[in-house]
Amino acid sequence: MQQLEFQEKEEKIDLRKTISKYLHKWPWFLASVLVCVISAYIYLRYSVPKYQTKTTLKFDKKQNDLTSALSDLDNLGIGLGNSDELKSEAAVVTSRPILMQVVKNLNLNVEYFNTGEIKDSQLFTKVPVSGEIIRFKEGFVSSEYLIKRLKGDEFTLSSEKHGNFTGRFEVPVNLDFGTVVLHRNRQFDVKPEHKIIFSNPIEKVKKLEKTIQVNLPDEKALLMDISLIGAVPQKSERILDEVTRQYNLDGQRDKNLQAENTQKFIDKRLEVITRDLSGVENQKEDFQNRNRIVDLQAQAELALQNTSENTKLLLQQQAQLDLLNSLTTEAAKGNNQLMPSNLGLNPSLEQSIVQYNQMLINRNKTLKQATSENPAVIEMNREIASLKDIIRDNIREQKDAVRATISQLQNQITTSNSLIERVPGQSKVYRGIERQQNLKEQLFLFLLQKREENAINLSVDVPKAKIVNPAFTEDKPVSPKRDLILQAALLIGLLIPFAVFYLLFILDDKIYSREDIKERSGLGVLVDIPSLNDDDNHLVQKNDFSELAESFRVLVSNLKFVLPRKDSAKVIMVTSSVKGEGKTLVSVNLALTIANKNGRSLLIGSDIRNPQIQRYDSEPVKRKGLTEYLYDESVPVEDLIHTSYTNPNCDVIYAGTIPPNPQELLSNGRYQKLIAEMASKYAYIIIDSAPLMLVSDTLSIADVADATLYVVRSGVSRNVLINFAEDLVKDSKLRNVSFVVNDVSKKARGYGYGYNYGYGYGYNNKETKKTWWSKIFK
Repeated sequence: MQQLEFQEKEEKIDLRKTISKYLHKWPWFLASVLVCVISAYIYLRYSVPKYQTKTTLKFDKKQNDLTSALSDLDNLGIGLGNSDELKSEAAVVTSRPILMQVVKNLNLNVEYFNTGEIKDSQLFTKVPVSGEIIRFKEGFVSSEYLIKRLKGDEFTLSSEKHGNFTGRFEVPVNLDFGTVVLHRNRQFDVKPEHKIIFSNPIEKVKKLEKTIQVNLPDEKALLMDISLIGAVPQKSERILDEVTRQYNLDGQRDKNLQAENTQKFIDKRLEVITRDLSGVENQKEDFQNRNRIVDLQAQAELALQNTSENTKLLLQQQAQLDLLNSLTTEAAKGNNQLMPSNLGLNPSLEQSIVQYNQMLINRNKTLKQATSENPAVIEMNREIASLKDIIRDNIREQKDAVRATISQLQNQITTSNSLIERVPGQSKVYRGIERQQNLKEQLFLFLLQKREENAINLSVDVPKAKIVNPAFTEDKPVSPKRDLILQAALLIGLLIPFAVFYLLFILDDKIYSREDIKERSGLGVLVDIPSLNDDDNHLVQKNDFSELAESFRVLVSNLKFVLPRKDSAKVIMVTSSVKGEGKTLVSVNLALTIANKNGRSLLIGSDIRNPQIQRYDSEPVKRKGLTEYLYDESVPVEDLIHTSYTNPNCDVIYAGTIPPNPQELLSNGRYQKLIAEMASKYAYIIIDSAPLMLVSDTLSIADVADATLYVVRSGVSRNVLINFAEDLVKDSKLRNVSFVVNDVSKKARGYGYGYNYGYGYGYNNKETKKTWWSKIFK
């Protein structure tokens, strides 16, 4: 048996083939794109465009003085402190109380429409009939009515669920959900089927909560964008304007409430601080009275100055006392001693000393000329003694006066020192009293100032936020986006068939062309047998130039490179994996094509379980066949051979009667004997065998074949059959195997395979007229 080495095929992506598979489905892509684009156009034609309306608010930044103990009162509720406060204000804008007020002021819970065949158009400004809900029942959500008839001031409202209601304009009407009042605007005509929808206000508030968007483009700049998407730009603009107005009114109310509370707080604090300030002032007055203080600082400085001056005087007096004590000592000495003078003492004392010294000098001069007994000398001594007594008395009086002055100065210094010692304590207490007084006075003045500012704030209506851009609507609708929807429709139109075909291609494990086999197997492919219609001739005729005949001529040519060179007949076995793959068609036409005058061919129907060769016999006569030969040795071979009416150079041995034990018959050795006997009479022996995957009959006779043609059917055979064939070759159960692809359509044959459509020689003159539909969706 032939041994072949199989190498694992590397998976390669053939981009051209992949694209070609999808290009062959172009009609489906075209149809899908047309359907999607037309659907998108219809949607755009009848959909209600929605526009984006936007307004921008700007907030002032609050200037806080961090050094002030009462910085919370500096702004009195005006401005924002930081971006976090701005985020909280974004939630306030869409709060339910504000939105509820917007719904009530604009009467948004009553909507008006002009009905159309496909879509309804909403009215907002030019409304011929308006209404308001006076009261409604609990659990009410919405209710829809049509104005059927108008007659003067009378009208009729019609509801599919609740019937008809008749009423008059400006008069309350009881409906199923509650009581309403309708108003007639005679500037506009009421069209037939005018529709009014009444809704619960809370439902409209919920809807506004979802549709109104608040964005913060620049938190540091304290900007806020409020946007709304709606079908009626005028209505959206009115809603946003009303939202900003209500927001500012709500902020004004909060500011006024805060200002009123601040006013009350300031008044209460002023009463308390006035009492405290009066108490501090009384305490200061009592302290000054008790301590006899007018100006503590001035008094302390004066006492210090007095102490310094008295100390200087005391030192002078003490020096003078010391001088007087020395002078007393001098005065106590003898009469011949001069006394010091000009010492800055009392003038009378100084004069007495000067007289005394002059008298003593004169006496001393006289004694030089006279004796002590001289009367003049005696008189001088008497006068000197008298002056000395006077000097002693003056010195004594002067000393007493100096001592008295020293005592007085010491008392004054003691008094001043006592006053100075009391100053720190008095100053501490006095400063504490003054500090309390200053604090109370500052707080009192601050509150008086804030009370005036608060009064001004109450009288001035300052909006909480400045409207930078009033509500305006973009020119282009945000929904539906025409260009985007058309592009999406085109893309979806391409993606839908692509996804479907991609899934089909992924799930499709069938064989369509020789390329599918080459991707999975190293075995060769000899030929592609074209697909045939039911009315086509399935047998190769004499002088036949059809696609079928040409494909079998190609098969015969390729077989010459596969079959071995030998003198006896070359045995070709045709088999397949399962039933219905076309092995009998290949066997019959190969036998008819390969037979010629120089070499006859023999076709043996070896599928004795399910014989099919007789389908191609024009004479449905039961003949003896292979089965009779295998179980009856007396049956001569000549009785089995029948000549084909299509090609006289081709003989046929039919399968014969279907036996109960085909496997035993094929393995009894008679089959090999038949082949050996026929090999000398024919140039080619074609064996039509049984499918390999269903039964093992073929493997019993596979050893007689010089080459094996393994038939697979395009669009029917699966990829797993290729692996099955390779396994048989690997296990040496089949020899010299080549594939034949049967029933290959023109689309699967691709480029250059086929004749009438590939080479263009025009061998097939038969033209089949096809409808345009079958040509497109082939």
